Amino acid sequence: MKILAIESTCDETAAAVVENYGKGVRVIKSVVASSVEMHQKYGGIVPEVAAREQIKSIIPVIMEAVHEETIDAVAVSYGPGLMGSLLVGVETAKALAWAWNKPLLRVNHLAAHVLANWLGEEVPELPAVGLVVSGGHTDLILLESLEKWTWIGGTRDDAAGEAFDKAARILGLPYPGGPEVDKAAGKVGDEELDKSDHKYKLPRPLIHEPGLGMSFSGIKAAISRLVSKEDRLSETNRNLIAREFTEAVTDVLISKTMSAVDIYHPKSVIMAGGVAANNKLRESLKHEVEMTGVKFFVPEIKFCGDNAAMVGAAAILRPDNSQPDLKPDPGLSIV
Repeated sequence: MKILAIESTCDETAAAVVENYGKGVRVIKSVVASSVEMHQKYGGIVPEVAAREQIKSIIPVIMEAVHEETIDAVAVSYGPGLMGSLLVGVETAKALAWAWNKPLLRVNHLAAHVLANWLGEEVPELPAVGLVVSGGHTDLILLESLEKWTWIGGTRDDAAGEAFDKAARILGLPYPGGPEVDKAAGKVGDEELDKSDHKYKLPRPLIHEPGLGMSFSGIKAAISRLVSKEDRLSETNRNLIAREFTEAVTDVLISKTMSAVDIYHPKSVIMAGGVAANNKLRESLKHEVEMTGVKFFVPEIKFCGDNAAMVGAAAILRPDNSQPDLKPDPGLSIV
């Protein structure tokens, strides 16, 4: 079964053609058009600008993805996301499904991030603990099966990705902030950190508290206080703070994920979302999980951010037939 999948929940415009392949999903073609350069001058996403660019891009992106493939169904992420952007994808998908007389499948955008871990030959064994970490969400979920998911913990305030973007702005780094903080942190080696005598310290909120709750607003406030004490923030000090910030966020995420492992004894741990592309987090969580003998899964970096291949994977693995009057749901939760 070949599915055309469409993703337009935020500033990306994406289409992909995928098919079932053993226990996983094979990507035949994946195309992503981004308006990130346009948003850089504003220091963040402007919803109206994002939607207008998606209107321009949606048909060319779909045509490139489909090419000469025969499509059996159309899938679209209908939430959560920006309302204007969601409308572009949902209405396009509805029109194509009607014109081609094909089933229309609706997909939860957050579930799609999780199921990006099935885009490959080796797939997670269930039950699994999943960490969804992105610009708008930071959640821990228990996947007992592909159908039965339970929310077990998450952030009480800012999402981790939101904290990265705000930290980047405080440090004077360009948008999008997450990759820029990761890049700056990567410039500091252990030897250079030792020479600085670890002079920058940030809190790890709730890390020693029971339960699976997280908080990142305090780290954001703390980094603001650090920078305000600097007369002039040199590149070296900027990089040192970026590294400390990355390690603080990573420590919290790993601590709570491993607590979930201790509680639920899963066969796999999976990570997903845009922040899953962060090198420090990928390497550190993989190490901690595999030390317990549990298998760790994270998508290829190109499938961590918003893309349509993950939407296609969700449509195949958790098919949810839609009615012709499908409407976007910007406030949709992961379960």
